[in-house]
This record gives sequence, C-alpha cells and structure tokens, in this order.
Amino acid sequence: MSKSKRNEDRVPTTAQIALWYAFSNIFVKGIAFLSTPVFTRLLSKVEYGMFSNFTSWENFLAVIVTLDFTASIARAKYDFNDNMETYLSSILLMSNIVTFIVYMIVELNRALCEKIFSMDIIYIRMMFFYVMFLPAFSYLQAKYRIYRKYKFFVVFAISSAVIRTGAATMLILIMQDKLLGRILGDVIPVTIMNIILWGNVIYQGKKIDWNCVRYASVISIPLIPHAISGIVLGSSDRIMITKYVGAEANAMYTLAYQCSLLANIIWTSMSQAWMPWLFDNIQSDNRKQIDKNSRIYLSVFSVLVVGVLLITPELMLILGGKQYYEARFVMVPVVLGCAFQFVYGMYVNLEVYAKKTMIISIGTVSAAFLNIGLNVIFIPQYGYIAAAYTTLIGYIALFFFHFFIVKMKLKELRDLYNYKFIFMILILLFLFSCFVMILYQNRLARYIMILFYGVILSVLIFINKEKIIK
Repeated sequence: MSKSKRNEDRVPTTAQIALWYAFSNIFVKGIAFLSTPVFTRLLSKVEYGMFSNFTSWENFLAVIVTLDFTASIARAKYDFNDNMETYLSSILLMSNIVTFIVYMIVELNRALCEKIFSMDIIYIRMMFFYVMFLPAFSYLQAKYRIYRKYKFFVVFAISSAVIRTGAATMLILIMQDKLLGRILGDVIPVTIMNIILWGNVIYQGKKIDWNCVRYASVISIPLIPHAISGIVLGSSDRIMITKYVGAEANAMYTLAYQCSLLANIIWTSMSQAWMPWLFDNIQSDNRKQIDKNSRIYLSVFSVLVVGVLLITPELMLILGGKQYYEARFVMVPVVLGCAFQFVYGMYVNLEVYAKKTMIISIGTVSAAFLNIGLNVIFIPQYGYIAAAYTTLIGYIALFFFHFFIVKMKLKELRDLYNYKFIFMILILLFLFSCFVMILYQNRLARYIMILFYGVILSVLIFINKEKIIK
C-alpha cells in the first residue's frame, strides 16, 4: 500500500475539514475585514482604487501564465496517486517556463503594457515576481486538500495573512508613496514564503514528466477561458468602473465587495471540503449519500447567507465609515451572486470529474461577454451600482448553462442533485434579497428581523447539537 493511500485511511471527516477551512478562512478574511478600515483611512480613495486595479490584474495574470494547472490536481488523484510529487513538480516547472516567456514579452513592449494595465512598469514587474512562485502554494494547497490534510493549509494561510497585513500597514506608514508601500507589503512577504514552498516541490518531484504535463494540459488549458472569464465576471467591473466613472467610484464598489467576503468565506470553506468528498463518493457510486448531503450543503449555506444580508449595512459602516455607506445597496446583488456561484459550482464539479472542461469554458466565456456588454451599456449611465447587477445576471446565466449541460450531456451524473430542491432554495433567496432591500430603509424592522433570525438559528443549533458535534 502506498504512502498516500495509508494517509487517506487516517483522515478526519468532511465536516471537520470544512470547519477547519472555515476557521482559517474566517481568520484570514477577518484580518482583511479588520484591516480594511485602516487601509481606507491611510490611503486616499484613488490609491485604494488603484490597489484594487492591481489585484484585479494580478488575479487575471495568474491564470494566464500558470495555464491554470491547479484545476487538474483533484482529478489527477485518481490517475497519478502514487506519483503525485512528480506530477506537482512537472506542472510547476512548466508554469514557470510560461511565466518567464510572457514576462519577457511584456519587457519588450513596456509602453504598450503600461497602457493596457493602467499602471507603471514597476508594478507590472512586481505582479510577475509574485505570480512566478504563487503556483507552489496553490498546487500544495490543492494536493493537501484532496488528501484531507488540512493543517498545512490552515497554518500557511493564517501566517501569510498576518505577515502581509502587518508589512503593508508598516510600509504605508513609513513610505512616502503609500500605494507602493501597500503593494510591496502585500507581495514581498508571501512571495518569500512561496519561494520556500517552490524549493520543496521541486526537491520532492525532481523533474518534469511530460506525461504529467500533457495530462494536466488536457484538463486545464480548456479551463483557462473559464478561469479568465470568471475573473472577468468578478473583476472587470472594477476595471471598467475605474475607466468610466473613476477610481473613487471603484473604491466604493471595492469596499462593498470586501463586505461580501463573509458570504465568500462560507462558500470557499464549504466547497474546499465538498469537492474531494464528492469525487470520492462518485467514484464509489454512493448516490443516495450525495443527494442527502448536497441538500444539507446547500441549506446550511443559504441560512448563513441570509444572516450576511441582514447585517451588511453595519459592515459598511465598520469597514469604511459614513463616506462609504451609500454603497450598502451594492451588497444585495453581490451576495446573491455568491449564492448562484455556489450552486453553479456544484454542477461545475461534476463536469470536472467527467473531464468535460471545454464545456465549462464555453459557458463562462459567454457569461463574461454578457457581463462586459451590460457594463458598457449601464455603468456610464447608472454608475458603479449597475455593475453589481450586471455581474449577478452573469452568474444567473452561468447557473442555467451548467444546469442544462449536466442534464443533457452527463447522463450518468445528472440525477446526483435534486434540482427541484435547488430551484426552491434559489427562489427563496431571491425573494428574501428583494425583501431585505426594503429592510435597509427601516432600521428598527431590520433589527427585529436580525433578532428573529438569531433566535431561530439558535434553536436549530440546539435541536441538532448532537449531529453538529458529530
């Protein structure tokens, strides 16, 4: 029996893993929450908006130059289980080669790239420096996730968040160029840690196996348009707001997105534990358990999202102060968009398992073009608030696309989820979102609703405490 197999036999439950992921994500995002009021006050709105532009391009670039190889690791478990170290070193070195080639192209076209990125070459260089070593962490994170070894992810995520936030705050205070200080503090500490991880991956794997590269390419390269389009859906709004309305409006919109991190924390924590469990149970043909747990999975997420929607005005005040308070109305479509992301992700998991990755990209690219088209029409006319609704429309379109693809093309997987239950939950969340917009106009009614929600949630937890403890 292989070492990886023996480790799989002594693993915690999926629920325990989800809780640990939730803890680490809450801690990491909690630092982001707590530091946001500091950064919104230390930086001008223009500087805050420009940093948002930097991170948007950084996320975009990371997908392009790494060939999105991370997406292949979960599926590779079933084909390279005894050779995972070589698999990781192979895709890591290949992504580094591509990153270096793209960087050289940028250096040869500096002026053009500065216009495209809307930033000086020094910031573009820092992006490439960060992205070169980022896959080392991403690949190890994916590896440990599929083998349910969560401790590495938790420790690294927490330590890197603490270090980068502290470094950014210190550099903003001591540097005259506060934007440069913010970016240096965010990039340098994590990159140093990633270089150490990079060395570990290369030492363990020792080489490039072109069979591994080809396998990863077949799964991941068709997903690049999907990943890029997903980033477009999540980030193009900020780039286009900066272009059409200005950096200050982008700061308002970005802070609203920061507040939506609560919903994102819930979604990320649950999905990180869900996908490996789902793949294992599909492999075992455990359909009844998948149906049962998928309902619990979606129900828990929905209940927690309702709580996030109720408290978002207070989050806006805490994180940004009164100068950002008007952006609270952006929160409802943003959080509702997270709900549709959560659900369509359940169907994307099935497509990844079936290795139908080209289909995934077709849907996301279409939704991205829809989003950009709507942004061009409505952002100049209605401002940054319109961007939240255009993004929501994109996520709704994606949900329907993946739902019908699984129903029509993946016959062996199409009945794993109860679609009637899923539609019922989404309709209820949509209706509650409309209701909560009215509550935002009446503080007393909303506080009563929060109290009612808290009581109901406490009763449900008490009734199910034994199951929760288990």
